[in-house]
Amino acid sequence: MPDWKQLVRERMESAAPSAGQDVISELAAHLEEVYENFRLRGLTEASAIELTLQEVDNWRVLAAKIRQAKSEGASMNHRTRSFWLPVLISLGGASVSLLLIQLTGMEPRLIWIDLRHIFPASSPLYGKIGMTVYWPWLASLPFFGALGAYLSRRSQGNTPVRLLAGLSPALIMLVVMCMILPFSLALDGLSLFQLVVFGFWGLFNWVAIPAVALLLGALPFLKQQPAKA
Repeated sequence: MPDWKQLVRERMESAAPSAGQDVISELAAHLEEVYENFRLRGLTEASAIELTLQEVDNWRVLAAKIRQAKSEGASMNHRTRSFWLPVLISLGGASVSLLLIQLTGMEPRLIWIDLRHIFPASSPLYGKIGMTVYWPWLASLPFFGALGAYLSRRSQGNTPVRLLAGLSPALIMLVVMCMILPFSLALDGLSLFQLVVFGFWGLFNWVAIPAVALLLGALPFLKQQPAKA
């Protein structure tokens, strides 16, 4: 059997001298597999080698394609490690925390905001508006914000990626509420003005406040790591 690594290396020296050992090994393994298939079909060794080498029309183009595929794969792996995995862990942790608090039967704290000093008695918003707060859940959010940002930094994520990973529970909540809040409020027969006010208040309650709590935990991990000596 021919030494496929040596054959590939000889051709790469003239066609793509910058090709690394990983590229040569990939090509050699592929050609060896093709060669073995030809031999199983009954071809002589010389014929199998000749037909196998004809599999490559342009060595330079093939090497470039392999390098490009490896580069795209490395980029995707880095994006997964530095963004998607930290996002899933941070979001999953925050969601489980809220679920456990609700399963224990812990009631949220209802805070009433008096709007009678802001709107006249004739206004549809005259009265009080409530804000539901799960204090234990809010207290846990800095930890999950820190966890998401830390995991992203450990995987060499840049500062914006770390920030997004840390704030991901609030950002997902923002997307969900923007999708369902207008419809749910509209079902209550509210006017456009009331929809805007109550929608803004819901976003403030379930997005802005949690985002601040998450940011407090993520902040220490947004700084660039000192260069290693």
